[in-house]
Amino acid sequence: MRNNPIILVLLCAASVGCGSSPTDTSGLTGPASTPSATSTTPTQPAVPSQVTAGAPAAAVPATGVGLPATAPATATTPAIGTTPTVATPGTATTGTTPATGTPTANVPPAGMLPPATGGPISMACRGFAFENILYSPGGDITPNICEAFHPTLNNQHAVRCVDVWPWYKTNYSGDQYCILPPPPDKGVQLGHHPQGEGLAWHEQASKGDMSGYMNPPADWTLPPGGEGERNIQIKHQSKGGKYYRTYSRMRGGSHHMIVSTVAQSAQTNKWGPGGADGLFNGNGVPGAQRPDENAPQSFKQPAEDVGLYREVVADPIVNYNMHHFNSTDKPILKEAWQNLWWEDNPKTKVNNINGLPILQAVGTFAQPGQIVDMHYASTVATPTRVLGLFGHRHAWTTNFSAWVERTGKPPEILYQSFDWFDEPTYTYNSEVKNAVPDFAKRSDGAASGIVNLAVGDKLHFNCHIEYTDARAKEENSPVTPSQNGPLRFANEAYNAEMCILFGAAIGDNGTMEQLGPPPDFAKSR
Repeated sequence: MRNNPIILVLLCAASVGCGSSPTDTSGLTGPASTPSATSTTPTQPAVPSQVTAGAPAAAVPATGVGLPATAPATATTPAIGTTPTVATPGTATTGTTPATGTPTANVPPAGMLPPATGGPISMACRGFAFENILYSPGGDITPNICEAFHPTLNNQHAVRCVDVWPWYKTNYSGDQYCILPPPPDKGVQLGHHPQGEGLAWHEQASKGDMSGYMNPPADWTLPPGGEGERNIQIKHQSKGGKYYRTYSRMRGGSHHMIVSTVAQSAQTNKWGPGGADGLFNGNGVPGAQRPDENAPQSFKQPAEDVGLYREVVADPIVNYNMHHFNSTDKPILKEAWQNLWWEDNPKTKVNNINGLPILQAVGTFAQPGQIVDMHYASTVATPTRVLGLFGHRHAWTTNFSAWVERTGKPPEILYQSFDWFDEPTYTYNSEVKNAVPDFAKRSDGAASGIVNLAVGDKLHFNCHIEYTDARAKEENSPVTPSQNGPLRFANEAYNAEMCILFGAAIGDNGTMEQLGPPPDFAKSR
């Protein structure tokens, strides 16, 4: 039984590394090497200029600095095309004020200090100059050279605002998820912000102007106890291109972010009725279902991923479908950032896995008191490599499983998650070692290595749904099944349910069809 689990995630106490690393439950600003410095009020900075990527700090980190507690593990590299390791069914840094050169303390907001040493990145540990920084530099030098690369906490492709801008503080949770965009010639940042369209937020905040966060329009916030699914369309300026690296960030309170480009829009920068337009139109951009989503999860691009790409059009109008719910006692801000980095040598296009049989959306999942399984499978039509998977569901799903069935072989678990509100995303390549699911402890996990599906293999997924009073009590649901009535398909955390397998692949996983009872491990509690 968990106490108020939603409150935890809405306070941005999200796990880190998209399921491949240990859970970070402290709402943290990142790795650190020194104790926190005393905060001083920064003066208004001058207009910054772009920082040259890859310029290391003069100081050399001390020897013997170990990996941070949240550093992702590295797998032994298998041969390309080999069978992956699978789970089998089982029982504030010291900164410089740009205007004056006076040292200031880049201290994160209260309650968001890093887990290890409780302080900001020291001057000696900076991998490049933080002064006047406009963009995430990329390259191969991390912001904190005293710590290992971490896709969320220590990433040169998604440098956190709180690490380099002492003035970046708002009255809303989730400041630690703000990231600097790529340089314009290296990629593009998409997102939505109360200051205006495109990089209007960046134009203001990079100069130390935080006024755009002081009194945002009412539809940019969600009051305590509120829930809603809404869309917003935003115009961005970019040359467009083919990209590989994607880093998505959301402030807390969003259960999903579905992103797609549209050809035209009658009105932009206004919140309107919801609708998951990007699910099936072929113009999807990788979204997110937690405050931090990262691909790749390692700094090194796996050899088998070289040349993979997705594509975004020039000057895109981007549609964001957002499902927010707020179980905190303070308003939350609807804001998100996405860094897309251009691929230098694009060769192979990545396709989406959209496991949502349309009949699911018009049917009834369960009656009050029922325990049911929503089991689907597709037969692979062409040789397919699965690049990543995530399962989307709501409060009544106790276990989400995905597995592959090969002729004459036992099922191979690809994805297992018992956590509906902080849903993990798992990637499959030679650089990432995913946790092994533990059925007894109800801990999430997935296969590791390269996942290839042959023609005739079946890709399965199942939602084990317990629409009972016991489950309502377990999840501190505001409604019981008898109060709610038949369980339907909708974007409502407790009043409705969904059961969808999303992911990315090379090839075609086929069309999903509903089947009968799944194997016992998919029903495990």
